[in-house]
Amino acid sequence: MESGIGARIASARKLAGLTQASLARRIGYSKSMVSKVEQGSELPTPEFVGRVAEALGGHADRLEWNRFEWQREDDRLADQLGPVRAALDLLDLPPDSSVAPRPTSVLDADVRDLNLLAQAAQYEPMIALFPPLLAEVHLAAENASGREREDLWALLALAARCGHSVGIAVGDNDLSVYALSRMDWAAKQAGRHAPGLRAAREYLRVTAYLRNRDYDACWRLNRAGVAHLDGAEDTPGALLARGQLHLGASVIAARTGDRDSMAGHLDEAARIAAVTGEQPEQFWFGFGPTNVQVHRTVTLGTIGEHGRAVEAGRDIRFPSVWLPTRIGHHHLDMARAYRWLNKPEHALRELERARLVAPGQARRHPMTRDTVAALVRSSRRQSDALTDYAAWLGLTP
Repeated sequence: MESGIGARIASARKLAGLTQASLARRIGYSKSMVSKVEQGSELPTPEFVGRVAEALGGHADRLEWNRFEWQREDDRLADQLGPVRAALDLLDLPPDSSVAPRPTSVLDADVRDLNLLAQAAQYEPMIALFPPLLAEVHLAAENASGREREDLWALLALAARCGHSVGIAVGDNDLSVYALSRMDWAAKQAGRHAPGLRAAREYLRVTAYLRNRDYDACWRLNRAGVAHLDGAEDTPGALLARGQLHLGASVIAARTGDRDSMAGHLDEAARIAAVTGEQPEQFWFGFGPTNVQVHRTVTLGTIGEHGRAVEAGRDIRFPSVWLPTRIGHHHLDMARAYRWLNKPEHALRELERARLVAPGQARRHPMTRDTVAALVRSSRRQSDALTDYAAWLGLTP
C-alpha cells in the first residue's frame, strides 16, 4: 500500500533527529499514538498534524499532502483545465461582441446548471461549459444597465466560483485562488449583491489555508467576510453568508482546539438557520439547519470526539434538493469517525455511500484515500468490498 501521512511524519521526524518518544513529548501526545500514526493504524487529527508541523519546524513541508501525487493515471482532469484558466484570465479584456448574448433568464438558468454540475462533482461536463458561458455572461453584464446589470455581474461571480470548485477538487490551489479573485472582481460590480458575494468569497478562500494549517490567515479571512456584511444586513444573501461564516469559524476553532468558540459559532449558525431555513443554492453553500448539523459532525470529529460525531451525524436526513458533494463529504466524515472507533464495516458503508452520491468527489478526496488505506492496513482479512474500493482509488498493495 502506498505510504500516507504517517510515513511522511516518520520520515520528517527522523530527518529532524527525533525519536518517537521525544516527538511525543514535544507535541503532548503519547508515544503509542505517534507510533500508531506512523504505522498507519490510526489517522491523525488536524490538531495532531499541526502540532507535529510546529515541532518539526523546517522539516514540516514533508507533511504536506499533494493530491496530484496520487491521481490515477486514467484521471486526466488536471490536464483539461487550460481553457478554464484562459477563460478566467481573459475576463479583463473587452468581451467578444460578435454574438449577441441570450436573455438574462436563460443565462441565469445556465449558470445554475453549471453550479449544479460542480456541486455534483461532474467536473468534465462543467469544464466544457465553463469558458463560453463565462464569456457570454461577461458580455451581457457589460451591455446591461440598472438592476439587470447588477444581476448579471452577480451571475458572473457565481460562474467564476466554479473554477474554485474544480481547482480544489484536483488540489490546484493556484486555480482556486485565481477563480476566487475573479469572483470578487465581478462581485464588486454587482451592486446590491456585492456584500453577500464578497463575504462568500472570503469564506471560500479559507479552504486553501485550512489545508496548510495557517489558522491565523483563516481567522483573518473570516473576519474580512464578516466586515463585508457590516451595515449590509438587508442586502441579498447577507444573513445566509453570515451564518455560513459562523460555520466556517466553528471549523477553524475546532482545528485549533478551542471548543468554547466552536460551540458558540455553531449555536449562532443554528440561530440564523432557524430564520433562513434550507437554502441550498444561495452561494451554493447548502446553508440551513441540515448544514449546521453536518458541521457539528465535522467539528466533533476534528476535536477527536468520534463517538459524539457519529451520534450527531448518523440520523441526518438530507433535503431532496441538497448538494451531492455536501452529502458525500458528510459520509466521508462519518467514515473517518467510524474508522477511529474501530468499526471498519460501518466505515466502509459510509465510504460506499459517498461514492454513490458523488463519485467524482469520493475518488479524488484525500480523506477517502487516507481512510481506505488505514482500513486496509488494519484489517486481518481484507473483504472483497474493501479490495474493490482500494482498487477504484488506485491504491496498490
